[in-house]
Amino acid sequence: MKYPLLADFTKQVSKDYGVLVERLGAALRGTFIIDPDGLVRAYMVQDLAVGRSVDEILRLVSALKTGELTPVGWRPGEPFFPPIPKNSGK
Repeated sequence: MKYPLLADFTKQVSKDYGVLVERLGAALRGTFIIDPDGLVRAYMVQDLAVGRSVDEILRLVSALKTGELTPVGWRPGEPFFPPIPKNSGK
């Protein structure tokens, strides 16, 4: 899997994404999934004391790549929800 990782030595990115706790000089644990067009497709922010789940991040990336409507806890190979009709809500 090829993906960019980022180091934020100046804390500017943390500030820009709203996860910097300035009084501590530290960032909350933020994960941002950004598509090739620069659109933030998903993000999670946890307190400093809470770890992140690599399995959940990979599940999110897989779900986003499908372009389908996925249920809670969906895993690759499982069924999708039916598509939302284009005229729904009218």
